[in-house]
Amino acid sequence: MNKMIGVMTGLALGLTLNSAVWANEQECQKLQTQHDLIYAAKGFCFEDKDRSANACKTNKPKFSAKEQAKLDEIKARQKELNCKVKD
Repeated sequence: MNKMIGVMTGLALGLTLNSAVWANEQECQKLQTQHDLIYAAKGFCFEDKDRSANACKTNKPKFSAKEQAKLDEIKARQKELNCKVKD
């Protein structure tokens, strides 16, 4: 009986961890999209053509204080979640 409980607990823990990983990956993707939208709005030229907007103008965009604060917030959250970040 104890062995069965151990197996069930292990399965439940595994499912919980997989759900948490999936949720983190979803949040990481959302954060990356927010980051890219801020950069694209400033005409940033991404190396990855799939991420570059047609209005690609610069490799060093200038951000308002509000935009920079949002980018800093995104970066901090990405670090917390250990996201794989595309620069």
